[in-house]
Amino acid sequence: MRIALAPGEIALVRGAHAHLHETGARDAPALLPALDALLADTAWHAGSVEVVLSQHFVRHILTPPPGKALPPDEERALIVAGLREIYGEPAQTWVVRVHSQPPHTGLLGAAVDGAFARELDALLAKHGFRRIAIRPLVSLAARHAPRTVNGWWLLAEPGWLGVFGGTGGNWQHVAGFPVGDGWQATLPDLVARERDAAATELPAAVWLHSLGAGALDTSRTPGLRWHNLPHDARLRGARAWLTL
Repeated sequence: MRIALAPGEIALVRGAHAHLHETGARDAPALLPALDALLADTAWHAGSVEVVLSQHFVRHILTPPPGKALPPDEERALIVAGLREIYGEPAQTWVVRVHSQPPHTGLLGAAVDGAFARELDALLAKHGFRRIAIRPLVSLAARHAPRTVNGWWLLAEPGWLGVFGGTGGNWQHVAGFPVGDGWQATLPDLVARERDAAATELPAAVWLHSLGAGALDTSRTPGLRWHNLPHDARLRGARAWLTL
């Protein structure tokens, strides 16, 4: 059983049975009452479930290089401290995942609101799911990215663009921000801005992955090598994520 949660959408799939529910709810907690009602249908009952969260609901951070290897609890503390510096005290209660990297690079962290994560977990347990996995969209999309990104990996979903810059198998820059319908036309300026903001100069190669954000054009920007990753342009929104 798989579920995808995005602003205004809940997608569910179990075997050959799939359903897309559209709602006016835009933030993550507001989606839960509708999800609760959908899961009352026994057609969705299963022992395990994977929930994919829109990047709208996830915050990423890349810390300064720690300079030495850290135990897991200190890695997490460094991530939480960085999030708290940006987002304030609420970040102290967020659910954090850490992607370890060599000490000369920063730690990559992903965070979700803790109250929402606990409420979602409790809701799923109430409906009989015993094995629960909650993942950000980027963790699934990364399986389809180049094994080693030497340059820039852009993950596009409706209304949001994630930007990840890396070299030598390590992430050196991370950003994410809302985008409008004309996001493809703004890509050259967005990439130029992030390249200027990166602490390290990264190769001039870009891998673009559209997940439910429509077809990709084939235009190219001088000075950059563009690669469009395989995607199904017929699928829009959260439905596209459940094909990964």
